[in-house]
Amino acid sequence: MSYNHENLIVGCGNILFGDDGFGPEVIKYMKDNEIKIPGDTCLVDGATSAPHYIFSLPEDEWKNIIIIDIASMDKEPGTVDVLDLDQVKEQDRYMDVHGISATMPLHDLEENINIKIVACQPENVPTEMEIGLTETLTQSIPKTVETTLNVLNDML
Repeated sequence: MSYNHENLIVGCGNILFGDDGFGPEVIKYMKDNEIKIPGDTCLVDGATSAPHYIFSLPEDEWKNIIIIDIASMDKEPGTVDVLDLDQVKEQDRYMDVHGISATMPLHDLEENINIKIVACQPENVPTEMEIGLTETLTQSIPKTVETTLNVLNDML
């Protein structure tokens, strides 16, 4: 898959741990439902450590990146909000097995690329493997898609 597009929408998370799999599930929903995405835009299931590798190899064409993920925002589970990169608390950043945050490479890019995070407050991120989103987050997927499209349209 080529990431050589002006806009990336990247769903981050681990589908093996409940609501942590929210980002990839939103990307799957968008693809399965053939959601019309404006502009030269690529949908990416970034999973867990893949964002580090994607974002550390930027393309000259990149103008906008939207990350879809969960975030502890001290709100009701299922609440969707748009965050800037600096609003993600350090303890909430996913760290891969090498201790690298998936958002670390983005800090090097934000001077030249618009970066937004469409975040959803999780309900259940288990400490042991548990596949599947809670019903609350499943119901938040359409709102997340709408929010993501609004953010993208504002960036274009």
